[in-house]
Amino acid sequence: MIASVSDPGVGTAPRILVCGWSGAGNVGDELLISAVVDCLRSAGAVPVVVSRDPGTTSLLHGVETVAWGPRGWLHALSEGRGSKGGASGGGAPIDGVCVGPGGIIQDWSSIWSLPGHLLGPLRLRRRGRPVVGVGLGAEPLRRGSSRRMLRSVLQGAPVVVRDPASASAMAAAGVDAVVGADLVFGLDLDGLQRRPEIVVAMGSDVAPGRFRPAVRRLTTEDPSLVAAALGALAERVGASIALACFRGGRDLEYARLLASWIRRDTEILGPGIETQVDRIRSARLLVSSRYHPVVIAAGSGTPAIVCSNEAKLDSLVAQLDSPLVAKLDDWSKLAACELAEPGDPVVPQGVGLHHDALRRLVADSAAG
Repeated sequence: MIASVSDPGVGTAPRILVCGWSGAGNVGDELLISAVVDCLRSAGAVPVVVSRDPGTTSLLHGVETVAWGPRGWLHALSEGRGSKGGASGGGAPIDGVCVGPGGIIQDWSSIWSLPGHLLGPLRLRRRGRPVVGVGLGAEPLRRGSSRRMLRSVLQGAPVVVRDPASASAMAAAGVDAVVGADLVFGLDLDGLQRRPEIVVAMGSDVAPGRFRPAVRRLTTEDPSLVAAALGALAERVGASIALACFRGGRDLEYARLLASWIRRDTEILGPGIETQVDRIRSARLLVSSRYHPVVIAAGSGTPAIVCSNEAKLDSLVAQLDSPLVAKLDDWSKLAACELAEPGDPVVPQGVGLHHDALRRLVADSAAG
């Protein structure tokens, strides 16, 4: 699903800067990056990925990288030798910009988050580079400065978002967008041979804030309540429990705490992306407060129970509109809830819209 592949046509193919959220230990974001990188390569472009951890991203996706943040943007925007403008490492020019993928259009988590994602694309658009927004999740923007910046980067550009709620948030900020399904639905998610196992994907969340680092604003569900509900459910259906860690260390810490409250045979899945994805594809049931585990479950026909009050998960459940995916608002209801049987994959229409926008970006970048 994610492979290290050398870039095609280096020196002649258009170089596309991918401004998502790679290198932060988030499995869902790496799957999204993989989907964009694969599409750009198949269209004949060279992806250059913005990353929080350039070395890890380079190894994982086989791409050239730019560090996220001011130094990285300065490097990406420096003049290349004989180029038309902004350049990435090695002096080669950036020819086009993909804003996204991921749920990066929000300003509740930090005053720095949205500028961190958009300042580079803004400068490149002002230098005449074509820009698209692809695979985006958006939430209502609280600040007028955020809305103005978003319009400066994406107004009038092709923009594809992952759900209707994101399209509404973009429209409220003055940016038109079309609705596609999440890009991860376009990956190979066919169901695998079923195991008597419940996969649990959850962890701490970040409370809203402005200046304090996210690590100082983490909140978690009471592990004793969650463990009691999971243990009773597993006992009822005769299944083992495996704890996934889709947000890296943040989820691993909570998984260890949760495992100590459940039972001795509770497994914490290793950090490998393929392992965690495949265990959801083969599970009897997913219980999740994370977004992309639910996407993977739906795409592979694995029943899922969503335990979260996040708006993006409410939107996803409504978009899927399937008895395979249930929503609970109270952990005490988990042990006795009715479970669906594994079934056919549930895949919303619209993944191809993202691919169309990326192919158009490559063509415009090559022509420019």
